[in-house]
Amino acid sequence: MTVSIRRLGPGDEELLAAIAGEADDFDLPGASAPEEPLDHAQAVAYLTDPAVLHVHWVAEEDGLLVGELLCHVLRLPSAAGRELLLYSIGVRSAYRRRGIGTALMREMLGWARREGIEVVWVVADNAGAAAFYVACGFEPGEEGRDAVYLQRRVVREGIGP
Repeated sequence: MTVSIRRLGPGDEELLAAIAGEADDFDLPGASAPEEPLDHAQAVAYLTDPAVLHVHWVAEEDGLLVGELLCHVLRLPSAAGRELLLYSIGVRSAYRRRGIGTALMREMLGWARREGIEVVWVVADNAGAAAFYVACGFEPGEEGRDAVYLQRRVVREGIGP
């Protein structure tokens, strides 16, 4: 059985829905839950809008979605031009340890090289992920040595807690 890697594009609305609706199977046990998929119009926009700066690949085996990798292109106000944020990578639990994640990374890195993007960065949230990224050639960046991951919901107004 052969795994193929390709970039999502127009017509892949059902695959996009599967990635969201089956998110728990692409992550570590208990780390994710199924998410509400985009509606059809939102999915079409996600897959076709040239102003949206993301790149999303899927791995398929015999027509079955077995892995995905999502990156966001970050425009910089410097000569570097752009960086790539590796936002998520996941392989279905039944297909792990078969090189699918590495194949997705290889595809992403090749695309970045062809696009002239010199830096890809990622935030690892567990030791297994960090080890995988190191095995793929990532190393701690100077800016991240003392980094703390923070997030905030924007539904409330005001700046304080």
